[in-house]
Amino acid sequence: HFPGGLGDFLDEKLDGMPLITKDAFKGEADLADGKGRVEWAISWPADIDGFVRSYCNTVSTPDGGTHETGLKSMLTKAVKSYGEMVGNKKISQLTGDDVTGSAYILLSVFIKDPQFQGQTKDKLVSSEASKLVENAMRDHFDHWLSGDATQGQNLLEFIVERAEARLRRKKQKDTARKSITSRLRLPGKLADFVTV
Repeated sequence: HFPGGLGDFLDEKLDGMPLITKDAFKGEADLADGKGRVEWAISWPADIDGFVRSYCNTVSTPDGGTHETGLKSMLTKAVKSYGEMVGNKKISQLTGDDVTGSAYILLSVFIKDPQFQGQTKDKLVSSEASKLVENAMRDHFDHWLSGDATQGQNLLEFIVERAEARLRRKKQKDTARKSITSRLRLPGKLADFVTV
């Protein structure tokens, strides 16, 4: 169905959607020491929540696993590094979810002797897969980010906005919680009665 692999699948899924970057980050690379291969396709739609679909040796891993951990770690570290390089001071407040929470992520790894959790193979637990994926993809993503300054800046601004919105929600929640507890203060004997 998709001769170009995950990239073609992502293009069909995103057809007509407004995107933060004009190009998706897609490609493939060999894992270190001949331990396999990784293929990916990632994009950031403007107005909708993202999703992750991952595979190991063509087996779907709906519960994720170490290959997803490696990819998410790589994306977060690379975006922070890029933000520091271009002098964006707000980059320090980013979390992994700010970077990947709205992304459409397709990931497929091919490794020898993969270890899965449970009989249904829903989650990859091969410990070395995380570092292998992270190391194999990092240079490719760094080049993609810095290869088009406008695209890199758009992505950075979008992710920083997500981080700021998350921090505002947290602050509002904390403020609401404080105001509720301050209203519960009762005078005199009633206060003693409530705390008993």
